[in-house]
Amino acid sequence: MTTTWEPIRDLPSDWSVLSDGELRPLLQFWNDQRSDLEKSGALQQFSERLAREWAIETGQIEGVYNIDRGVTETLVERGISADLIPQTPGEKTPEVITAILNDHREVLEGLFEFIKGNRPLSKGYIHELHAALLRHQETTTAIDQFGNLFEARLLKGKYKERPNNPKRSNGAVHVYCPPEQVDSEMERLLEMHASQIKNQVPVEVEAAWIHHRFTQIHPYQDGNGRVARALASLSFIKAGWFPVVITRDDRPRYIDALEVADEGDLRSLVSLFADVQKRALFQAAQAAADVQQIHTIDEAIAALEPLLAGAGKRLDPSVWLKAKENANRLLGLVEERLKEVAISLEGRIGNNAPGLFFRVGPGFISLPAAGLAYRPNTVDYEVMGALQISGERTATIQVQAHAVGSKFRGLIGIIVVFNGPDHVTHTASKEPFQVNYAEPYESAESRFHPWLEDSLVNALNLWRKNL
Repeated sequence: MTTTWEPIRDLPSDWSVLSDGELRPLLQFWNDQRSDLEKSGALQQFSERLAREWAIETGQIEGVYNIDRGVTETLVERGISADLIPQTPGEKTPEVITAILNDHREVLEGLFEFIKGNRPLSKGYIHELHAALLRHQETTTAIDQFGNLFEARLLKGKYKERPNNPKRSNGAVHVYCPPEQVDSEMERLLEMHASQIKNQVPVEVEAAWIHHRFTQIHPYQDGNGRVARALASLSFIKAGWFPVVITRDDRPRYIDALEVADEGDLRSLVSLFADVQKRALFQAAQAAADVQQIHTIDEAIAALEPLLAGAGKRLDPSVWLKAKENANRLLGLVEERLKEVAISLEGRIGNNAPGLFFRVGPGFISLPAAGLAYRPNTVDYEVMGALQISGERTATIQVQAHAVGSKFRGLIGIIVVFNGPDHVTHTASKEPFQVNYAEPYESAESRFHPWLEDSLVNALNLWRKNL
């Protein structure tokens, strides 16, 4: 089976329905917090780690190199160096990998400079991105007219000269834009992009659109995914957000979202990009707790100086309490929903399994050992609801809300976890649900219902697999 190439399409007229609007109030929260993190030095440290992660993961998910998790963590924390990368048989040398990673890192730095220069996005700049990202890559795998693979010279900063239509595992051929149509399609891409900016399309929608439509065109022989993620990152950075870090763990969801977008629905990709930004925000909030510890009087005074210098401009901490109020109301909904689930389980399963009992109660603290982008702060805020499953194989489904960051700044995370008979705690929610003081409760509640349902379904499936 072979797909048919079609010219790219603009956003639908009802593009506003593609986003739940969550990032807009969250950006207000982030802007309120940014100055304190800048003064403490936490933001700079976090930004440097995030840049190194972006540089590594944008090539890792494309198979440009293979850096294992442990080495990745070391490079993110300590910096990109060939000395930290082991030589692996069949892989590029550490020196070549380092050169490629530094190319990626320099491109990201260039995005920030591009925004400062207030330049319009152009074909010339996209060519610059491509050439810079692939500076140390000389060849690419191509397919000749007979379907044979061969190594072709890579054209850097120039559109493809031959079709690059991949064959998928099921034998289907995915057709991208023909070489002779690329230039006109890129013109259309930029025209539509400029119109979306003028119409103030939400950044998560616009970034998802330009990423997907760019990959539909696939204008270069290789490196299209890296350029697409750079373009999406450019949109978010310009709006005051973070670069788009799609990790190897995100890859299955990322590929699925792109395939759904191929069918005309961008919502999955929009949702993924929004979740990536929320994850970065959680990590940034945690970064404030991870700055170097203060041990001397001089260090303490030095840390106080920048904070007190801007004390008159700082947000009244009482405003942050709105997040706790909203979280308390959401946890009230949790209790109601868990009771409904318990009644349903009792009615449909209890009769056939008389040894099982279901009740909603306070539960006990049981946090997942890993998987969260931040450390829960249960001192400043913690509220929990639990569905306890009693019987021969006891289990618990918990919905836990807790403050984010060692110092409460008005951000609360909510997760759903499953604690099975093996006493191992599994995260059932795909992403933590965030509550902040800047978002109206009604908006948070509209997002919360589908998130809670999806998370409870995952938790029940975990229970089923543990029976």
